[in-house]
Amino acid sequence: MSKAISKPASSAKPPFAAKGKAKANDALGEALARHGEELFARVRAGVRGLALGQEHAAFIDSLIGRAYTGAEKRVGALSSFAVAAVGSYGRGAVAMGSDADVRLFTGGRKARAAAEKFAQAFLYPLWDTGLPVGHQVVDIEDALALAHKDLAAATTLLDVRHVCGDRELVERLLARAWDGMFAESALGSLVDRLEEEVGARHTRFGGSLYLLEPEVKSGAGGLRDLDVVRWAARARFRVPTQNTWQELVRLGVLVAREAAEISAAEEFLWNIRNLLHAYAGRKIDRLTFDAQETMSAELGYATAADGEPSPRERAAGAERLMQDYYVHARVVSRAQERMLERARPHKRRAKPVETDVGHGVRMFDGQLTIAGIKELYDEPALALRVYAACVRMRAPILPFAREAIARAAADPVFCEALRASPEAQQIFVDLTCTVAEVPTRRGSMVGELHDVGLLLAMIPEFSPVTGRVHHDVYHVYTVDVHSVAAVDCLSALARGELAHVHPLASRLAAEIARPKPLFLATLLHDVGKGYPDASGSRKNHSASGAELCQVILPRLGLRAEDVAEVCALVLQHLAMYHVATRRDLDDAATVEEFTRLVRGREGLRDLYLLTVADITTTSPTAMTSWKARMLEELYIVGSAHLSGHIGFDEERTRRVREVARPCFQGPTEFFDAFMTSMPERYLLANQPESIAAHARIALEREGRPVHAGIIEAGEPKEGASGDVAELCVVAEDMPGLVARIAAVITAARLEFVEAQVYSRTRSLPDGSSVSEAVDIFWVRGRTDGAEGVKRAMPRLLRDLDDVCRSAISPAELLRSRIGTASPWRERPSPAVPTDIVIDDRASPRHTVIEAFAKDRPGLLYTLAQALHELGLSIVLSKINTEGNKVADVFYVNELDGSKVAPGERFKVIKEVLARAIDSDVSDRPSTAGTGRLVAEQQTPQEQQKNEEA
Repeated sequence: MSKAISKPASSAKPPFAAKGKAKANDALGEALARHGEELFARVRAGVRGLALGQEHAAFIDSLIGRAYTGAEKRVGALSSFAVAAVGSYGRGAVAMGSDADVRLFTGGRKARAAAEKFAQAFLYPLWDTGLPVGHQVVDIEDALALAHKDLAAATTLLDVRHVCGDRELVERLLARAWDGMFAESALGSLVDRLEEEVGARHTRFGGSLYLLEPEVKSGAGGLRDLDVVRWAARARFRVPTQNTWQELVRLGVLVAREAAEISAAEEFLWNIRNLLHAYAGRKIDRLTFDAQETMSAELGYATAADGEPSPRERAAGAERLMQDYYVHARVVSRAQERMLERARPHKRRAKPVETDVGHGVRMFDGQLTIAGIKELYDEPALALRVYAACVRMRAPILPFAREAIARAAADPVFCEALRASPEAQQIFVDLTCTVAEVPTRRGSMVGELHDVGLLLAMIPEFSPVTGRVHHDVYHVYTVDVHSVAAVDCLSALARGELAHVHPLASRLAAEIARPKPLFLATLLHDVGKGYPDASGSRKNHSASGAELCQVILPRLGLRAEDVAEVCALVLQHLAMYHVATRRDLDDAATVEEFTRLVRGREGLRDLYLLTVADITTTSPTAMTSWKARMLEELYIVGSAHLSGHIGFDEERTRRVREVARPCFQGPTEFFDAFMTSMPERYLLANQPESIAAHARIALEREGRPVHAGIIEAGEPKEGASGDVAELCVVAEDMPGLVARIAAVITAARLEFVEAQVYSRTRSLPDGSSVSEAVDIFWVRGRTDGAEGVKRAMPRLLRDLDDVCRSAISPAELLRSRIGTASPWRERPSPAVPTDIVIDDRASPRHTVIEAFAKDRPGLLYTLAQALHELGLSIVLSKINTEGNKVADVFYVNELDGSKVAPGERFKVIKEVLARAIDSDVSDRPSTAGTGRLVAEQQTPQEQQKNEEA
């Protein structure tokens, strides 16, 4: 991982003082230097948030006042001229590394020349000290005219604060702005412009507040969104820029709880931003992974009994820090949406159309609402009843009703009464299982229930995972957002919207007979991540979640058999993924063991759908085409096994041979010999069309050391992200061949997805025979999928020939392509602990070695080479990448074909592989080897102990 950034205690000077040019005896420069030291002392003493920004702004006021007085003495005073603070400086708080923006207002255009001359005399002494002051000289007529056309100019007027000069000039400017562009008749246009700015800015900075490395100022849920809240409130309700939230409570626009939440979020974000500036020594607003880890220790999220927190403790602290960050960012995001809605003047019809839908629900001008606040508290189930009508009548919820429900859902007494209502229990479960499209803000019913607080009201156990984040680059979303998205994905599958991506899952989802267990298991599958198990560990979240479901589901009115089904799905929700991506699916023992975990064919179908929804919504790129294919294959063989048709018999291989033979364009006798010489598992693991293509490449090798080609017919089906190319390499079997091929593929800037490697005995015309390798790799370009593989083929073929002829060693090839001077480098990302797991029970014939580590170019080469050096023969491997973490699994044997003996041999293997992973690939020597590789990829029980988190 990247080196942690320095703490302010050991770094240099504040950002604004680092540029100082003034002489030592310059009074302004000395004052700024002293101020910088005092600010850093305040940071070290724990004053970091809004108070620090306010102290900084107050000091800048005094410094500007002194500079203004000095300019008046040098060039003379000006009439009808004022210096006003704008932006965050105008609002009375400036972050440590931020500029102080001012407007120099004049009473008319004729005074512009004199004003600019005065501005130079006034500003240059400030700039010479290193204080960053942004400025603009403008007369009030131009300022007003520009504000009508430019949103930034308009919001500047909402922030204006007189600092020195003609105060009456500033007051006259503001009076005209309030009577003109901020008048009630113009508010609708202003709110529209603010909404447009918010949307464009969010898109520019990532589009989501749940980014792995969020932008604290301009990103969604950041400080700029708080500025929007303040601008809208100031324009609509004429509140001051200071104590805005308290004033809005006095006016009845906010309730005290909302104001407290917004104030806490503002303080938290200011705290983070000031620390970012202090750590970096400059203005920087992105909360990067290394900053998260450093701040987790600085702010007390990562603690250690003795000394500095370990990397693991820092990572855990970073997760807790970011959970708080997302909770506060969500408060800001909701406040921004609500304030823009409250600030917008609504046109009223002369005779609004209102109808009584029944049971406290009404239709008002095409939108559903509640009969009143009193009715809502008298009948808490009304909060869910209106959403049931939303689904039934395809009508949106009136903002008034939505806000009333959200406020009620924050009341513990209301929530307790809601949970106790049998009607509310039934409606909530029905809404969770909603498949139809709904007219909510984001088109998600469960998401809407979460947004207004009803999800937490009905399932308070969901609170600890709200905003909870994994400190890695694989889990892009917080646990609560991911869980809601997984339910939405399941609904989309049932509607058939994802049939082009997941045809099997869509067909099975349309056949769901009992939706309640599946939908509730999908919603609650990660709820255990917020709770430790009996031993105090949070790793076994599946077991913790299943235990919680035994409490939650009876309270929601579910029958005992449905509760048992949900608990089973939550307990095993990782099993199918781990078996599909880390076990040999052509081994009957693997399939038999897996099917014992599911509750019959219906349980298998539900687990498959839950797994697809879970992986698809972990991140936009989590469900690769390879993973989709592996999950589909496991479902098919598991269903066949449960039906009594195991499918691993001679009849199956016979059908493969019959279908493959017509696909081969070449001598029949060669193809028959090829199929006869290949092991049975090869025929079971590959499509007939691919087998024919592999044989064609073997035929075309014609005595050359190596030949390779892309198998068009054998490409796996497209998954949710990118595409993968199947690459077949046929070569003269030689020591270390697997490592050589892995080095060539890595040097071509390609990523591994899966590989199969086989050896066969090939007969020659003179009656002799040779050993030939038939290796199959599923690979992709890092950014352009299968197209990148096609473009890389010419160079890849040349490199294969070179390494197989020993014209260049694999290590030399990698050093020249991805060595320390290579630009192909990953950006800093969280550390991934290296872990080697050896399983002697997963296979009756092989020992399974699992390597978990941080991904990097050349890692497969490193592992294959290390296994060869250990004297192990690789017969199968699965390569699985999760963000910047890899889980590479190898089925191995000793060179005599026996399984690895437990004990000291296991210890040596773990030590050698861990040492190899932690070394740099470019420094590894080239050595001979005889290991063979067949890449594919534990038992669910073993995996859940080691990998669940």
